[in-house]
Amino acid sequence: KRSKIPSSAVAMKMDQKMIIVCSVVGSLGVLSAVLGFSAEGTKLTVSDLYVGGGLCLYPQNPALGLGVCAVIFLVVAQIAFAVVGGCCGCCRSRAIPSETNRIIGVVCAVFSWISAMIAFGLLAEGAAWNSTGTRYSSVYGYCYVLKDGIFAGGAVLTLVATALGLTSYVMLRKQP
Repeated sequence: KRSKIPSSAVAMKMDQKMIIVCSVVGSLGVLSAVLGFSAEGTKLTVSDLYVGGGLCLYPQNPALGLGVCAVIFLVVAQIAFAVVGGCCGCCRSRAIPSETNRIIGVVCAVFSWISAMIAFGLLAEGAAWNSTGTRYSSVYGYCYVLKDGIFAGGAVLTLVATALGLTSYVMLRKQP
């Protein structure tokens, strides 16, 4: 004899899964943004550089590691959203909530990935500009440093990507 599971138990299990997924993956996105903002505050400035003989020496600083970690957490969060969300809504499941929710979920997923790609580029570029090493100075003898706001912009876009990913996941989740 088969025992029938009450629909309220299935709904509770779905809600627990949604809460866990949103908490874990949302935390990864927020952590990525926090690291991006921290990198903005610790990035190299002109006064940190050593200049001599047409060369600029870029010393070691925490912005490189913070930027790389921010990129890693961003990528992990986006992949996790795509996996648990069912291919960003492109894979039709047997129990799609409604066509409206599906459309909203897919649009949010697409814009989440667009935001994440731009954030990835900004955070990676910021990390590259803060790498340790020697580079040639400009023809006028100036050393180049990262413009203000690159890491911060990547961090804000990480938050946007995370919020859109959460929205997409909630809209596309299967109804019990």
